[in-house]
Amino acid sequence: MKPLANKCRVERSVRPPVHLAIVILLVAGLAATAPRAAAQAPLPITIGYLAGSDWLLYTARDLKLFEKEGLAPAYVTFPAGVPMIAAAQSKSIDVGALGVVPFMLGLSQGVDWVMIGLAEGAYSQGIVAGKDSGIETPADLRGKKIGYFRGSGAQYGLAMALRQSGIRPDQVTLLHMTPAEQLGALTKKEIDAAMVWEPWMQRMIHESGGRIIATEGDLGIYLNVSGLAVRRDWLRENRETAVRFLRALLAAYDVLQRDNRVAIDAGARATGISEAMAETIYQDTPPARMQLWADPRYRYSLVKGSPLDRQLGYLAAFLLEEGIIAKPVDLRGAMDATVIEDALKPARQSR
Repeated sequence: MKPLANKCRVERSVRPPVHLAIVILLVAGLAATAPRAAAQAPLPITIGYLAGSDWLLYTARDLKLFEKEGLAPAYVTFPAGVPMIAAAQSKSIDVGALGVVPFMLGLSQGVDWVMIGLAEGAYSQGIVAGKDSGIETPADLRGKKIGYFRGSGAQYGLAMALRQSGIRPDQVTLLHMTPAEQLGALTKKEIDAAMVWEPWMQRMIHESGGRIIATEGDLGIYLNVSGLAVRRDWLRENRETAVRFLRALLAAYDVLQRDNRVAIDAGARATGISEAMAETIYQDTPPARMQLWADPRYRYSLVKGSPLDRQLGYLAAFLLEEGIIAKPVDLRGAMDATVIEDALKPARQSR
C-alpha cells in the first residue's frame, strides 16, 4: 500500500488549489479577450491636412497603418493652413498638418496648440524664374516683378533671399497672388518670377517653361516647415492617441525606406500632377527623419534650444514687423518632443 500512498501525495502536490485555478482561468480569459476588446474599441482621431506632399501621412493612410495602431482615423482636407485655425478652435480636428506661419497665426489668435512633429521642406520652396525673364540668380531679381503669397512661409523666404542679395523691397515689385494665379501670370509673362512651394514649382517648370534658380535650402533658409499641431487640452486627455499616431508615421517611414511608390502615387493623385513630377519632389524633399526630432543637434528638432527653435523667434519677429500677426507670440513650449520620445521607446527597447 505504501507505493499507492506516495502516488496520491504526488498527485495532490501538483494539483493547484481551487481558488488559484480560478484565478488562472480568469487571467487566461482576459488575455484572450484583451486583443479583441482593443480591436473593438479603436481610439478616434480626426486629422486635418493640405493636399500636398505629406509622404508619411499618405502612406499611413493608404496602408491603414493608423488602424493597425488601434486608431479610428477621420480625414479633413483643407485648401490652406489658415482655415485649420478655426477648425482647431472649434475642436473639429485633433491634429492639423500645417505650415509654421499659420501655426503662429493661430498662436496669435489664442489657439493653445503645440507641434508634436515636423515636415522639412527647405528644398520644396524657392524662386522660379519665368521663361526669357533674364533671371539667372537671386541677384537678378532687382527691378523685376515677383509673385508671392502674403502670410505664407514663402513671404519670409523671399524677404530673406532679397536681403542676402542686397536688394531692398522698394527695388522690386511684389505682387500678392495665390500659387495658381502666379502660375498663370508667369505663363503670360505678367510677372518675372515667383516665390512658391511644391507642387507649384514643378507645374511652373512643366507648364510655363519656368526654371528654379534657388530653393530656400540652397540659400540656407530652413524655415519652410510644416508642423503636426495639436491642442494642449486634447494632448493631455488623449496622449496615448497622439503616441499611436506618431508610431503609425514611424511605420510609414520604415515602409518608404523599402518602397516609396505608395507615397509618390498618393502625392500625384492629391496634387493633380504626374508621377514623374511627384517623384522629383520626393527626391528633393524625402520623408521627415522622425527619429531625430528629439535630437537637439538636428536642424529640425522639436527640442528647446534647437536650431529650429531659435529660428522660430526670427520668423515671429518678421511676422510682427510685417503686420501679419497683431501681437507678439509666446514660443515657449511651442514644440513638444516628449510625444515622439514615447513613440520611439518600443523600437529602442527592442534593440
